[in-house]
Amino acid sequence: MDDLAEIYQAGVQPHLDELRSTMPLVRDEDAAAIRRVCGISHQLKGSGTTYGYPEITSLAAAVLHASGADFTEAAEALVAGLESVFETDRPTEHITVVDDDPLIRMILTKTLASPAREFRSAASLAEARREIDATTSLVLLDLFLPDGDGQVLLTELQADPETADIPVVVLSGSDSEEIRREAMNAGAAAFLQKPFESNTLTTLIEGLLVSGANGDCVVAGGSDAGPAASDEPSELVVLLAEDDDLVAALISDRLSRDGYVVRHHVDGASALADALLSPPDLVILDVMMPKMNGFEVLGRLRASDQTSSLPVIMLTGRGREEDVVHAFDLGATDYIVKPFSPAELVVRIRSHTHLS
Repeated sequence: MDDLAEIYQAGVQPHLDELRSTMPLVRDEDAAAIRRVCGISHQLKGSGTTYGYPEITSLAAAVLHASGADFTEAAEALVAGLESVFETDRPTEHITVVDDDPLIRMILTKTLASPAREFRSAASLAEARREIDATTSLVLLDLFLPDGDGQVLLTELQADPETADIPVVVLSGSDSEEIRREAMNAGAAAFLQKPFESNTLTTLIEGLLVSGANGDCVVAGGSDAGPAASDEPSELVVLLAEDDDLVAALISDRLSRDGYVVRHHVDGASALADALLSPPDLVILDVMMPKMNGFEVLGRLRASDQTSSLPVIMLTGRGREEDVVHAFDLGATDYIVKPFSPAELVVRIRSHTHLS
């Protein structure tokens, strides 16, 4: 995780420097400076949670929704948040994942990975009892374990003063209302049904770690966990059109480690030209890009015989229903809203390129 933090720190340092130098003009209500801060905030909003800094995503979003005197206050809060990214004494969060499925444990760990988190794994009640103690920040608990019912562990944790305040999120493959109600009555902070939706899980976990507040959260459906990544190189080519350097670096690093060849472009026009000249195995498209937006690139890809059936994943901060519908109307294969989980992105790529 240190590498991930270093990548993010290197990426945000120029933004932090520019924001610092721009703030005096923002306080004077300079229109150009305000536009520049909005542009930086748009970039930071898309990469914060992905790199394990959800607070930066929230602060950047607050800037984009602020106006007048509130804008200056929100921008100053963003600067302070970015400065905290470089603090070396950030408290560590200890999350224990209790599930007998090693694939689920891996996906949960990768989905929730952050520079300030450490994960402990347990495949049984016996292992969980050894791993969970007063230093544990949160528990993700499957109910059906090889040596007993996870609800027994939940009851034990609630009964022990040292662990009673630890938020426990129950993850279950059952959609039984009775099982959900029993788990909540036993003290679960939330109940999520498998397969879970990664963004929902991430948002829930962030809230529980910050506040420790209990809540009732029932989610049906979600993204398929999918197969584990193969150790063998896929040798498939992914064309990535993304103008945010931080997001592009994260995707390129992750896909390269999984054996993919990544061709990266920072604008829609060059990405389209590359795809038509030498069709890749899959395309990942941002929507808001220079020269040609992602929707136009998608439309032109579908209009060409060479790329009409090419898998295309839209990866964007635009999550409005009309944007999603428009993308699928144009022929998108999949649609992922930023902030996103790199682990989920790999699973989706694998599913659309028929790797198993």
